[in-house]
Amino acid sequence: MPSENATNHCVKVPRVLDWINTSTVIKLKEKVHLEDIQLHDLICCNFSVPCGELNPTTLWTTYGIGQIGGTICINYHNGYGNKLAVVVNGEKQADIIEGSSFSGTFTRLHSIEVQCTDKSTNTESCYGEFKIMFHFYPNDQSNFNSVQDITETACFLSNRHGIPLSLTSDCSVACKELTSSKNRSNVYIQKVPGETTMLQCIDFLIQGFVCVQFLNDTGEICFQCVFPFSEVETAFLCAPPGTKINCQTLDVNCRAHIIPAFSSKSQCIEVVIIISICLSLKSVDDVIIELNGFFSHPRQELVLSSCNIRPPAI
Repeated sequence: MPSENATNHCVKVPRVLDWINTSTVIKLKEKVHLEDIQLHDLICCNFSVPCGELNPTTLWTTYGIGQIGGTICINYHNGYGNKLAVVVNGEKQADIIEGSSFSGTFTRLHSIEVQCTDKSTNTESCYGEFKIMFHFYPNDQSNFNSVQDITETACFLSNRHGIPLSLTSDCSVACKELTSSKNRSNVYIQKVPGETTMLQCIDFLIQGFVCVQFLNDTGEICFQCVFPFSEVETAFLCAPPGTKINCQTLDVNCRAHIIPAFSSKSQCIEVVIIISICLSLKSVDDVIIELNGFFSHPRQELVLSSCNIRPPAI
């Protein structure tokens, strides 16, 4: 089209005034109380087992359930002078007499049995009461028993429910300016001797969640916890009033380390989390530019007669 038909047009476009990449390191020190994630349950029942049986009588068994720990108590009420053998996980623990009891705490329970010895020819039974207080973890975490089972950790960016997130997710890391465009303070920075540049001070907030998984020596997940993180950072950019700050997360690296407890009986895990975040900060405003050009017109619509349309050859 001839250039004499061109006209001037005004177009609003974004302009980048300044652009920097910056990194920040956020350190968290958290405590995980194992009692908070441990569940408990109680079973209580009376039992009657025949005397003189060759094999022990089963009072309780896991039947394929994951690892469960607990405290058991067996009260032996009456047995006509016979002793009562207590067998836990296939191993004999004690012989108790009438009127006495046996109690013990076991980190791994698979089966609980009793056997009533028969000193005479009678066929009476032994009577008693059986109690067990279970200690177990949610989601059938059979690969975790104590703090000593944890050998390593894994840490990654997640949402509040522990679901992993990628950097492209809208809710991965929130980054927003805390200062307003009109209230940014000016800072003079010397680039070279005798030459200074005026920049603006930008305070911005970084927020998100990380998930820490605690693994045993076979790489199985014992349990996991989600921790929120937030940090306020400061950057200096050319960002006069009227500009906006665009913040983009380029990379996130998370590491977690368990701090050894002073006591082996501690029911608390102390973990240090190091989150390294790389950000891209841009100060942007809108400008009006003038272009010399012409409007383009689409071609005229072609109307084809249905009689002239043939199906494609196969």
